[in-house]
Amino acid sequence: MAGGVLKKAVKTGVVATRTRKGFREVLLVSTKKNRWGLPKGNLIPRLGKKRTALEEAYEEAGVLGEIRNGRRVRLNRARWTLDLYPMRVAKQLRRWPEKARRSRRWVPVHQLDEWLRRRDLVKSVQKLARPTR
Repeated sequence: MAGGVLKKAVKTGVVATRTRKGFREVLLVSTKKNRWGLPKGNLIPRLGKKRTALEEAYEEAGVLGEIRNGRRVRLNRARWTLDLYPMRVAKQLRRWPEKARRSRRWVPVHQLDEWLRRRDLVKSVQKLARPTR
């Protein structure tokens, strides 16, 4: 954009977690580029950041739940800002809007660096995946 300033996109998403056999797990979804990532999307202003994040979790991963505390991690890139919120999964659906386009996989927190490409993302997810008392 010559002479202009591009406005950064605002994205929001969740770090959906559960505990299985004593291990904390995070839900990942497949991406368009055949990688793995978190349920996230562009901010829907009328919903706000947290409700948009919950909507993305439903649409992309087929999970329902809640964001229970004020924790958040922000990742900044040249073109976008991403706010991630910890989500406790209450229900995992058999069918969801993007099921035909995406796979989902539960990954133990200690194995995230094998699934996610960026170190800062791994650290952010690990931070939000920690249980709170």
